[in-house]
Amino acid sequence: MKKLYKFFIGVFLFLITLCLIPIPSTGQNVEDIALPESKFIEVCGLKVHYVEKPGEGNLLLLHGFGASTFSWRYLLEGNLSERVVAFDRPGFGLTERKNPKGLLCNPYSPEGAAELTLKLMDELGMEKATLVGHSAGARVALLVSIKAPERVEKLILVAPAWGARNQNTFQKLIFSLPWTEKYFPLILRFSVGRLEGILENAWYNQSKLTGEVWEGYKRPLKAKDWDKGLFWVTKYGEYPNMAEELKNLNIPTLIVHCRQDKIVPLESGKKLHQIIPNSQLAIMEECGHLPHEEKPSEFLRILSDFLKG
Repeated sequence: MKKLYKFFIGVFLFLITLCLIPIPSTGQNVEDIALPESKFIEVCGLKVHYVEKPGEGNLLLLHGFGASTFSWRYLLEGNLSERVVAFDRPGFGLTERKNPKGLLCNPYSPEGAAELTLKLMDELGMEKATLVGHSAGARVALLVSIKAPERVEKLILVAPAWGARNQNTFQKLIFSLPWTEKYFPLILRFSVGRLEGILENAWYNQSKLTGEVWEGYKRPLKAKDWDKGLFWVTKYGEYPNMAEELKNLNIPTLIVHCRQDKIVPLESGKKLHQIIPNSQLAIMEECGHLPHEEKPSEFLRILSDFLKG
C-alpha cells in the first residue's frame, strides 16, 4: 500500500514539474521577416498578412495546409486583369499567431475561419469576390459560400479537401489535457522533417521542387510561435459534413484536379462535382496536388477561361 502511495505521489509531482517547466518561444515577429510586398491588416484582433495585385474585380486566394501566399506567386505575377489578393490563413505563413481565447473569433476553427475571411473582405473593400481555394483552403471557401452566398461571385476549388474532418475519442482526450497546449507545439518543432515529406508527396514532377521552393515554404517557420499556430489549427480543425448544404449551392463553380494527386485523390473532386449543381470539372494530367505551382501556365489558362465565362 505504501509503494502504491509513493507511486501516485511520484506521478503527481512529475505532472506538476511538467507544468512548471517553461518552454521558450520560437521565431521572430512577423514584421521582422516580412517580404517587400507584404502588407498587414488587423482582423478579429489578429494581424493578417496579405499581398495583392491591383485590377478590376476581386479574386481572393485561400491557400492549403502548410502553405502561404508564396504558393500563389504565379497567379500574383500572371496577366489576370482582376485584383488578386492572397492572404495567409491563421496558423500559417506570416499571419500573427495568437491564442484564440483572447480573440474576437477563433480563426483556427471552421466557423471562425469563415468569419475571418468575410471580415477580411470587409476590411479590403470587397463587397463580392471570386474565391480561389486550394486543398484545405477550398474547404474554407465552401464554408464562406454556404454562410454568405451573396458575397461570392464565383468559386474555384483546386484539389479541394472538402470532406468532413473529425477527431476520434483518443484525439479529443489528448487535446483536453491541460499540458497538451504547452508540449504539443514542442513535438511539432521536431516534426519538421515529416512536414517536408508531405510537400515532396504533393509534387508529381519532383524536379520542380527547387531550392527556391523549399525556401519559400520554410520561411514561415521563422515566424514567432509558428508551432503554437499549427497546434491550434490541429486542435480546432474539425470540419462538418457539408454535402447536404452543397447540393443547394447555386454559385458558378470550377473544380480543378490533377489525375496524379496523391494527397487528395481525383475521385474526391469528381464526387464534389456531382454534388454541386452549377459546377465544372477540369482535370489536369501529369501533375500532383499543386497544379497552380507545378503547371502554372495551364492552370492560369483554365482559370482565365472560367472567369471570362
